[in-house]
Amino acid sequence: MKMASVVSALLSSLAPSVFAQDGLQNQGAGVAPVDYHYGMEIDVQKVLHRTDTSQKIGVVPVTLVYEDSEGEVRKIRFLEWGGSTITPDTPQIG
Repeated sequence: MKMASVVSALLSSLAPSVFAQDGLQNQGAGVAPVDYHYGMEIDVQKVLHRTDTSQKIGVVPVTLVYEDSEGEVRKIRFLEWGGSTITPDTPQIG
């Protein structure tokens, strides 16, 4: 019974941070994304969320939600080379 109380307390203490991270990902949900083009000036004061490309292969779309120097939340889309080097034909070890 004691262990259940400890686990419950631990989960309760972690819940706010999980919800805070989810809130960051949903920030900018009502903002229409702008497609980046070469030479476009971007005023990024603080990055709020960025698409994770670490497990993607090849050129993939990325969305960046950020706050500009005036405090406005903005969203921009661009293409980026994924961070993974594993391809379907790469031999798997182990």
